[in-house]
Amino acid sequence: MTEKNSSNINRLANDFYQKALAAAERKNLDYAIEMFIQTLNIEPNFTKAREYLRAIQMKKTESAGGLKRMFTGAKLTPLLTKAKMAVQKNPSEAMTLAEQALTEDPKNSQALWVLAEAAEVAKLSETVVQTLETYTRLNARDTKALHWLARSYKETGQHEQARETYERLLQINPNDFEAQKGSKDSTADGAMAGGGWEESSTSFRDKLKDKDESIALEQQSRMVRAEDMVENLIKEKLEALAKEPESSVIQRELGKLYAQRDNYDEALRYLEALYAKEGGSDPSLEREIGDTKIKRLEFKITGRKKELEKKPGDPTLTSEIAALETELDQLKLSEAERLVERYPNDLMYRYELGSLYMKTGNIDGAVEQLQKSRGQPQRRVASLNQLGQCYQQMGLHDMAIDTFNEAIAELPVMDGLKKELLYNLGNAYELMGDQEKSTAAYKEIAKVDFSYRDVREKIMRRPPPKQ
Repeated sequence: MTEKNSSNINRLANDFYQKALAAAERKNLDYAIEMFIQTLNIEPNFTKAREYLRAIQMKKTESAGGLKRMFTGAKLTPLLTKAKMAVQKNPSEAMTLAEQALTEDPKNSQALWVLAEAAEVAKLSETVVQTLETYTRLNARDTKALHWLARSYKETGQHEQARETYERLLQINPNDFEAQKGSKDSTADGAMAGGGWEESSTSFRDKLKDKDESIALEQQSRMVRAEDMVENLIKEKLEALAKEPESSVIQRELGKLYAQRDNYDEALRYLEALYAKEGGSDPSLEREIGDTKIKRLEFKITGRKKELEKKPGDPTLTSEIAALETELDQLKLSEAERLVERYPNDLMYRYELGSLYMKTGNIDGAVEQLQKSRGQPQRRVASLNQLGQCYQQMGLHDMAIDTFNEAIAELPVMDGLKKELLYNLGNAYELMGDQEKSTAAYKEIAKVDFSYRDVREKIMRRPPPKQ
């Protein structure tokens, strides 16, 4: 998810943000904290707001006596337990709970760790980096956290910071193979990103006349190293499992590693055995099993399509692909229905089910789910967009118009989603016979993207001459 700032956040989030800044200036710290948390509930990747929130949390607790801080740890235990349980199935809730804990104790390592985990599940890379930076300042020798931070820097393109973090790891343990490799790779990544090469790597690259060939060879080499590393990890985990056959952690790690190698049957063997052993009590494991089954089918479909490229028009392959794709749609639908049934309060699952119902033509079912999922901040606008389309298919064009307008009002920046919403709004007005408002919606798109879909044709149309 793209990092947010004050110029591209949701309108309601910006209202909360401005209130938070004003409260901070008045030194009304409690209200400022509340408003920053409300801002982040809507825009969780607004890192500047989280930075201000953390600073105010720190300031508020500076004056707290040692006795109060001692009792805080016990007070936060149930809150952090609840946050940990929510990480996989509802990361936004986990982040909110973690921030509540950090309001009481902004240096609480457990809360920071949970916040980083939830942000990673939600694919909020910048927030992961920001949180781990705070965590590692407080836990300077936590090598697991430093490795995680280095990988996160790499994912966000901060290659120099990644290299520096790997160097910190090597100061702690000079024999850390992963840190040695990470330091070299980060140096190479930084050189490629900057358009040049480090001196240490020019000895063989300078012999290549074509720079693109050099990059391709480097990427290929990394893929081979990554595959070898996964194989080695699998061997290590199998040896460890032989020594600790009841270890749930090792079994789950093996499931993930086999899935990385596209060996989904073996991955499921470990994951399903673990799920049965735990009595079906882990919702994140349940979701992982469902996702792995879906990936297994997707992998089969990709393989058959590659075969079809070599044998264009082969009736057996064509029929098999169609059957697999039907099976995949049914599996996704049954998984989504099962998750909603088991976790009816998780609005993210309702959004996924509503999207699938819409795709498969179950419009009534889609409306029921999407009306509920619009209460999920991260999926609110997407839910409204799909809900409006459902109303259109039902012939309820006035309700579609209201719904599209509601979604558009929450998008201050003209991005791809806002253009799609305006296009849908223009189409709804068109179906209502209101040509003037229809054209006005299309023109809003044309102001920034004249080539979007068939907008040019729509706004260039001339009304028929009056009789």
